[in-house]
Amino acid sequence: MQRGLESLYDVALAHDVEDFIVDAEEAREAVGDEAVARREVLLVREDSDGFAVGLYVDADAVRAMRAGQGDVWSDERFDAACLVTEGVSHFVYLLFRAASAGDVSALELELQAEVDKYATGLLATDDTGALLAGNGAGVVRARERAQRRRDLVARSRALRRRLFDEAQLLDGPGTEEGDRYRAAIRLASRFARHLEETYVERGDLVALSRALRRFYRLGGQAKITASGRGI
Repeated sequence: MQRGLESLYDVALAHDVEDFIVDAEEAREAVGDEAVARREVLLVREDSDGFAVGLYVDADAVRAMRAGQGDVWSDERFDAACLVTEGVSHFVYLLFRAASAGDVSALELELQAEVDKYATGLLATDDTGALLAGNGAGVVRARERAQRRRDLVARSRALRRRLFDEAQLLDGPGTEEGDRYRAAIRLASRFARHLEETYVERGDLVALSRALRRFYRLGGQAKITASGRGI
């Protein structure tokens, strides 16, 4: 998952997330039972010398990701894919921002994680390579590309529905965490719809990847503003 995100956004970290994984007992000792209940928590401790990081992800979700074959975003592994992607997304984005001496807010982390789930879920299909190639001649090849585009649009719409419209949150509205998660989902949903209508529907995944990379490099309020406008 880390390598996939690094490739998607054209970044390279000096650290491997595997070296920062903590188990349930360590997560519980750090922040209490809430960490285990949430099933995924990025632990950050900052001091004058820098910051320490640990990532807890539910072991059952990790096993589900590793056990199956084929599309990790299938119905059977969808929840596990969401959980693992979110945790690794937090880790990668935090270290990416830290390397450029950029601050990062909790909302920014959650927003990028929601976009990462949509992007990785969309591009996990085998049709991606054929669409990116964009070559070939003849009516048959043109029909194949058109069908792949239709399949990708259908996949995009299904992902947006499951990730954003059908999201079930642990924290209720009116709580700090609940309001932050709902804001992140709302902004990511708007941005994903823009990506679908602007790039996915015409099968232009090269331009899609460029748009995703531009968005990734926005920091702070700029990222929130861009997603809210759908640009």
